[in-house]
Amino acid sequence: MDDLELLSDYSSYLKHKKEEGKKIIAFLAHDNIPEELIDAAGFVSLRLEFAGNEEITDESLDYLPSSTCCFAQSCIGLFKLKPPPYDFLKFVDYFIVSNHCVSDICASEIITRYFNVSRLNFYLSYTRSDSALKYFELELLDLKQQLEKIRGRSIRKDELHESTLKYNNLKKKLSEINNLKIKGSKKLRIFQKAILYGPDLLPELENFLEQNKVNSEDTTNNLTDVLLTGCSIFIGDELIDLIEEGGGNIVYFDTWVGNNYFSQIFDDVTLQKNENPLDLFVIRYKNNIYGDHVIPNYLENKISQLENIIQEYQNKTGKKLAVILHVLKFCDHISLYQSFIKKILQEKGFQVLILDRDFSKSSRGQIATRLGAFMEMM
Repeated sequence: MDDLELLSDYSSYLKHKKEEGKKIIAFLAHDNIPEELIDAAGFVSLRLEFAGNEEITDESLDYLPSSTCCFAQSCIGLFKLKPPPYDFLKFVDYFIVSNHCVSDICASEIITRYFNVSRLNFYLSYTRSDSALKYFELELLDLKQQLEKIRGRSIRKDELHESTLKYNNLKKKLSEINNLKIKGSKKLRIFQKAILYGPDLLPELENFLEQNKVNSEDTTNNLTDVLLTGCSIFIGDELIDLIEEGGGNIVYFDTWVGNNYFSQIFDDVTLQKNENPLDLFVIRYKNNIYGDHVIPNYLENKISQLENIIQEYQNKTGKKLAVILHVLKFCDHISLYQSFIKKILQEKGFQVLILDRDFSKSSRGQIATRLGAFMEMM
């Protein structure tokens, strides 16, 4: 399924949900937004994961300077134009304004102010102290109350528990798919689709797993195995194709659209011990130590995580694992640490390519050349 088909099908899906009377609540595709709460309220969560079109990105320049993260710019451009096949954005009723980063806040506030989308607020601390966890709990309660006001009645504990189990099962299935020996592009497209549709896609994920366990053909032997970290590859971006055309195959997506999303799974003991689902979300927030919200230990945690992934993969397969650190231009969170991560990993003997880019068509040839040379070196 290509991106146009995926987006066309998703537009029909959202139109059907609107006809059922569902509210659509959108937010930028970062971590820590509790989509289980949205689902338990009976609404549809739309985690924005669309980017890659230079013309759409440029439409944001009426609102923000060009030195803004190009993903945030893309989100503004999409809501301004709502072009086919993204015209389903007209169905969005509410937008969650959160503070993953400065660009996130700016883009979310612009979307809610200028494009006729009502605003919900959900703010985060950048630390994991006891007071930060308490603050996160208060924000959860506040978001729950905002959703209940829209709904017109309370969100029951059993509804929230059911939604938590559904999303937990979704992430378990994605984690299983991540272990399949298939091309990275195939994994990425099912990850992207699952994040759009949520637990409604569980039957399709079951079929995907069964088909690829039985019929999987290893077409990756002649490709260099790659760990992608940093910024995500979003729907509409051709980077995954450039990597594979250059001789690489992403076996591990250490990104928001990837492991950062589906690794946040509750084990059975944790689910049984915590009767209040909101307590589970606080635990998940506390344990999310590899996200770039973790201060002051993000760099140490990220290096440790990447080193463990690489070593475990090499021990298991006997193959080297190259690292591509994907940095979208003016993504402050990732770009701040890029040189440190590369330096430390290279000192440990790992090969790292920093791919700093935007969505301009003119850079495609240069990126392809750099990727090809990196894969050949590996």
